Amino acid sequence: MRLTLLGVLALATLACCQETCHSSDEDPYVLFGTKTAYTFANQGIPFNRAHDVPGCQPIAIWLLNRHGSHNPEADEIADLQKLSDLKNNIIANYRKGNFRDTNIRMCPSDVNLLERWEWNPRQNITFAGDLTSDGYISTQQLAQAWKQKFPGLLTDNLHDYVFKYVNDQRSSTTFRAFTEGLFRAREDTYDITKENDEKLLRPEKFCSSWINNVEENNDTLTQLRTFESKQEYKEMISNISLRLGFNYDIQKEIMKQMYQMCRYNKAWDVSQISPWCAAFSKDDLKRLEYAEDLETYYKYGYGTPMNQQLGCTGIKDMMDFFKTHVERAAPQQPRARVQLADAAQLLLALAAAGARRDAAPLTGDNYHSAVAQARKWSASAMAPFSGNFAAVLYKCTPNSNLQINDQYQVLFMENERPLNLEDCRVGLCNYTFVKNRFGLIADNCNLDFCNSATKASSIIGLSLILVFITKLL
Repeated sequence: MRLTLLGVLALATLACCQETCHSSDEDPYVLFGTKTAYTFANQGIPFNRAHDVPGCQPIAIWLLNRHGSHNPEADEIADLQKLSDLKNNIIANYRKGNFRDTNIRMCPSDVNLLERWEWNPRQNITFAGDLTSDGYISTQQLAQAWKQKFPGLLTDNLHDYVFKYVNDQRSSTTFRAFTEGLFRAREDTYDITKENDEKLLRPEKFCSSWINNVEENNDTLTQLRTFESKQEYKEMISNISLRLGFNYDIQKEIMKQMYQMCRYNKAWDVSQISPWCAAFSKDDLKRLEYAEDLETYYKYGYGTPMNQQLGCTGIKDMMDFFKTHVERAAPQQPRARVQLADAAQLLLALAAAGARRDAAPLTGDNYHSAVAQARKWSASAMAPFSGNFAAVLYKCTPNSNLQINDQYQVLFMENERPLNLEDCRVGLCNYTFVKNRFGLIADNCNLDFCNSATKASSIIGLSLILVFITKLL
């Protein structure tokens, strides 16, 4: 009588060894950098009502919101499809018992989950990069959550809004999902004010200096390459290979494709177990998360000074919006400015705001340091799917709150939670302070430095301002 693969592995387990078992882990590691599901990014953070400020009423909200989970990009599909062949080889290894070290192999239930995995034919070029059904629903739910927090700002009046997003399929789908969440699928949202502002939401695409000096500069990924050259990183690949039953080290790119599928699967359905995640231990997943943090830190964050200059466009948009509401006595419309953007713009804007700055830079050599292990710069926390950065302007009644000495206040929020900034109280800042700090960035924000002719003077000028702001932070 032929034994099933599960039966064969179960008998082998009784005979020899301990195994890692992802499918029965009650506390799996679920932070996957920019592919982290929104619910995991907020996991463990207690909910509070910081948006209720005694003696103050919200009068305007500026919101930068990343899209939800999406299908693989067009240039990813071919490589990810090849995982079907890899899966067959892994299953063959387990049938044959190809193990040099049986103590680190996958458990029978993990192997059987992998055996049932198949490439979804809907993950094709037609739907490449567009929102998944989960991404669509989570975007609707997030819009509803914002409306519940600020019902006086996020009303059913279409004139209270202006939306800004880029002209592509994913952004258009995100706009539709967000507005359906706000207005409960009303069909007249075509009247809502919307703008396609590519230079605001994708400034890096229009900046030749950034493209040449950051995106296409090999030095940008120096720290990532240093980390990947470490012996422990090489040993990680060896252990992953052994876990899959290979007697040789698989290629680094194949390992990364498995990781990409692992985190895609988990973002598409947070309640299900991704069979590809079983290829990795928790320590493996933490190293791969750090590797992406090294990439984003230098590509969009503090590791490259030009990034803060580029991110100033978001700060300027926010300050221009608030200025209208502060300088005019009568209530103004729109009261909500919503930007629908990608992870790059979210990270650039947070960096320009001086958020999540670490005491020391992240490097390929300091993974085990206290700074790196407790780092503030974390793509999982900053730019998960549906990640957001919001600023809410409040107008306060004099003497109504003894802790408030400014008529206007601004509450900064990251993923619906207060964003801690120096000299502010749990994300709540005096408008005078905001005007002095961020107004300086806004007033000097332009992309002239992107052009080689004006690059030097612009970079020096705004760099000096950012150095000053950094000292304040």
